[in-house]
Amino acid sequence: MDYSLVIYAVGAFLVSTLTQYLVIDLSHKRGIFIDDHTSDLPQKLHNEPTPRIGGLGIFIACVFMTKDLELGLKIILCLIPAFLAGFLEDLFAKISPLRRLLIMSISAVMAIYLIDAVVLDFGFIVVPYWLGVFISIIAFLGLINGTNLIDGFNGLSSGVCFLIFTTYFVISLRVGDQTMAYISLICMASILGFILFNFPFGKIFLGDGGAYSLGFMLAVLSIMIVKRNHDISPWFALVCLIYPVWEVIFSFSRRMIIHRLSPLHPDSKHVHQLVFRNITKHNNPLTSLLIFPFVLLFNLLAILFYNSSFSLFIISLIFVSFYTIFYLIYSRKETKNGLKID
Repeated sequence: MDYSLVIYAVGAFLVSTLTQYLVIDLSHKRGIFIDDHTSDLPQKLHNEPTPRIGGLGIFIACVFMTKDLELGLKIILCLIPAFLAGFLEDLFAKISPLRRLLIMSISAVMAIYLIDAVVLDFGFIVVPYWLGVFISIIAFLGLINGTNLIDGFNGLSSGVCFLIFTTYFVISLRVGDQTMAYISLICMASILGFILFNFPFGKIFLGDGGAYSLGFMLAVLSIMIVKRNHDISPWFALVCLIYPVWEVIFSFSRRMIIHRLSPLHPDSKHVHQLVFRNITKHNNPLTSLLIFPFVLLFNLLAILFYNSSFSLFIISLIFVSFYTIFYLIYSRKETKNGLKID
């Protein structure tokens, strides 16, 4: 790795950190960009007014990846619509879920057109290009929403993303892909500047703009790291992403099939919320700390078996089984105890 690139990563970290500090200071002085702690939305867990545009610092810091004009600049251009979809919602809270989904789709289409971020090889089967485009758009939208779904506790979404980008950084170095290593490093540095203020005390929140941005970056790097390096199994990316991916699949299915609701309808029935209520007994940062080791474990397994599709497939099934069993046990426990969940 070219260690001069570490200077750019340090720059990204400092810019992210400074932006978070300025946003927090300005928000409290002017009473703007504040998340309403009195709201009755099911995902609200804080007890005091808190700035909700932490994604702004991450987005600005990610601009450092444009040092690589061939790929980095194009990624930033593709990121803009997804970031704006969430950022404008953070500011005005008036953009419908459907409109946000359509704006996110623009980022996905741009990524497919500008950098050919298309999944064709699934390890056991290769699909036609048109089908790959469709699957890739679904993957982009799924990851953007999945990253947002696991947001809500101090450090949870950003911490999970940091662990995944760290995995991509390590595996990129292992296979000699300096470009992917550099872009992953910039993402790590950008997130770290936010985590300093978000975890454990929640001085600023990621917001939809931040969650959408990180979800989009996860999707881009997941596709490109496999596409650029044929030694890496397509299932490597899935195992790294298995927590947010299965969260969105399971949650959307649960809402539509069991509760007869829109898949975009917010609720407080996610696994991290079950952990919060039943295991950590309403301890916000401890909930994140309890989940991190499981995410880390599966990312370490992904690194260990990065070129074995069969092993990675089995590992993904193990996670899905564990997640589903855990959910069924604790959701039934709450139902049996008569706990009302919005």
